[in-house]
Amino acid sequence: MKSIPISLTVISLCVALVFAALSCENASIKYAQLHAVIAKTPFIDVHAHPALGHRPYFDQDPYPTLEPLIGRPYWPIPKERIAVFDTFQPTALREIYGYEKDEVTDADIPALERLSKKMWDQGEKEAFDRILDLCGIERVLANTGLPLETVNKKRVLWVPFVDMLFYPLDPSEMKSIDPGLKRALMRYHSANGTLAQEYGIQLRDLTSQIVLIDRVLADYKKDGAVALKVASAYIRTLWFDQVDKEDAAAVFKEGISGKLESWTAYKKVQDFLARQIFLKAAGLDLPVHFHTGFGATATLKNLDSNPLNLESIFSDMAFKETRFVMLHTGYPFGDKIKPLLEKRNVFVEFSAVNWMVYDHELADILSDWLSYPGASEKIMFGSDAGAPVFFWIAAENSRRALYMALSRLIDQERINEDKAILIVEKIMRDNAIRIHNLD
Repeated sequence: MKSIPISLTVISLCVALVFAALSCENASIKYAQLHAVIAKTPFIDVHAHPALGHRPYFDQDPYPTLEPLIGRPYWPIPKERIAVFDTFQPTALREIYGYEKDEVTDADIPALERLSKKMWDQGEKEAFDRILDLCGIERVLANTGLPLETVNKKRVLWVPFVDMLFYPLDPSEMKSIDPGLKRALMRYHSANGTLAQEYGIQLRDLTSQIVLIDRVLADYKKDGAVALKVASAYIRTLWFDQVDKEDAAAVFKEGISGKLESWTAYKKVQDFLARQIFLKAAGLDLPVHFHTGFGATATLKNLDSNPLNLESIFSDMAFKETRFVMLHTGYPFGDKIKPLLEKRNVFVEFSAVNWMVYDHELADILSDWLSYPGASEKIMFGSDAGAPVFFWIAAENSRRALYMALSRLIDQERINEDKAILIVEKIMRDNAIRIHNLD
């Protein structure tokens, strides 16, 4: 484990006190040394979407977190609902904002908003640093369109989206596709066109799009990107076919002329360009992160986002130098991905799942993975958080799950406590540092 800077000891102290207090629910801590290491070790969070600044509560948000809308439809929250968020929310609000009640009703929203505004009034950089300290997170990899400017750049690193570079063609004439898919394709097409204008590149053929990709990715690296993010599982399969350049070029020419009608034909262009990006990522020493598994919109198809689809590139030796990270455990397919972890350039993290399932289920996933050879070198923490409450819940639930998973393996005599401590240090921070070449 790399040494923790003295300036970050406040993180360890904050989280250790909270984690220790919450764990007092247990009659005793069987493996005290393991528990202490989990409590004091700051996470490296490899996947998040920080929502900075005070945000008024939106009354159709299913989670009263003062977070921007995240694409979910509104549904009422009955008193009898059982969910991770409902369990942890009061403590999270108390730790983050100093909120004093054990629940949030409509009447409590104004008071909570005042606490949020007071916290953010100190400045976005100062407030977000404090949030990370309270959650026991040393650094976070922020998945955003542009680098965040009002944050501590030493603690908030940038992971840009690259999906728009897959979709250069106008989908207006495409037939037999869902209207929602067509709207998404139009947004990506527009974003790609904007980039081409900014770089002074006229998109006449496939070669010009490849030139655009080269220049955009090089600038992302120059601007501090530490990885690239692919979110296309929301609209298409994660299976990327190998496509001949001539075939992709022919479809591109058809699309530029405004005559593209076939999704199957368009997928050839997407697959070819995606593979170009994955190859370029290796040359730039940038890992590629994939959204896998469940997601925040009703139109996502879990079979399309099944991480096993990524065997189309994971098993292709053309990409043996590209590091790939599967986000969100591939949930609900987490138990199927262990063989993928056998590939030396493939890794996984467990963001979002850590605020969607309880600690015992997350512990089941982690202990199952860890039973596979070499998996302890492959697993990382992420939060997928936007609002402060989600950072806190993801971190706390993950600490509980890590202790539960590793203590279970000790009980089964698979490992001893010393080995469990080495494993937990890798999962909480060391793997993320190594895989992303962080200082």
